[in-house]
Amino acid sequence: MDEYKLRVALSVKKMERLEFFKSSGQKIYGTLTLPSLSKKSPACLFIGGSFPQTRDGNIDNTKTDWFPIPFPQRNLFKDEAQILENLGIASFRYDKRGCGQSEGYFNTTSLFDLVFDAQMALQQLRSWPEIDSQRIGVLGQSEGAVIALILASLDPNISFYICQGGIYNNLEQILKWQSETFWQGAPAKINNFKQNIPLMYWLYKQSDELFASVKLGQKFFQLGDENWSKNLSLQNLKEHFDNPPSAFVKQVKCPVLILHGSLDRNVPPQEALLMEQALLKCGNKNVTIHILTGLDHSFRRLTDPDEDFVTAMNRPLDPLLPEALTDWFSSLLTDI
Repeated sequence: MDEYKLRVALSVKKMERLEFFKSSGQKIYGTLTLPSLSKKSPACLFIGGSFPQTRDGNIDNTKTDWFPIPFPQRNLFKDEAQILENLGIASFRYDKRGCGQSEGYFNTTSLFDLVFDAQMALQQLRSWPEIDSQRIGVLGQSEGAVIALILASLDPNISFYICQGGIYNNLEQILKWQSETFWQGAPAKINNFKQNIPLMYWLYKQSDELFASVKLGQKFFQLGDENWSKNLSLQNLKEHFDNPPSAFVKQVKCPVLILHGSLDRNVPPQEALLMEQALLKCGNKNVTIHILTGLDHSFRRLTDPDEDFVTAMNRPLDPLLPEALTDWFSSLLTDI
């Protein structure tokens, strides 16, 4: 029995199996979740957000040069794969290059490296015999929403696009908004970030110098001080600054679902509204938006608006998200 048939035979009961695709000479590993092996299924490709992330939507805590303490495992994509499976939709989620089981080096991975990886993942997903290659869409979270948007703009065969906590404006504007909001916080909260999430603290502290270095075309920028530092590769920021999501919207003609937490402190909810308005203005009439009341960037319910997002990650996914996905797919599947 060849390797492919063996993986299928072993996965009949649990409906999940380990898969990989190749991108830029590296093996990128992920999990294929299937609702049934008896017929071809529509499918969704999940694309993760910023920083080193695993297929389940968690920060890869082995990358201690990014964050000195482990982040809670929120398992956003793992939970969403189960939601889609219950709806009869297959999904594929993967570890970003250099994260989890995937080969490669994450620290110098750029936006268009990640776009290429997602294109290769989409190509592989279309090749599996259990998948209906004519009914495949993309779901992106945060930075992944930008990548998924680019894919949807380039590939007219993508059946749907789901934008979760995504941006519309240039990333530079979003980071400036984050920084302004951050420095308005209580001193104890600011100090907590400095100790536990120093990358974000120093990014906000040195933002003017950092952004100037990006625009000058410099390759690296030294963040931090003698207690914590990181030689940050700037190519990813450079490509984001030069290619705002707003530049890709007019090419997206497939059905779009926009999901955003009303208490998202990573991306202001106004970005979701701007995305909706731009899509409609460009002639896409199949756009649905939900600003989910009381939820944060990871679709957790906050106990108060100023609660930090790391603490909230310990909570389960709020029911508002699966409800929104279920309602939307229930009508969409009759059309695609």
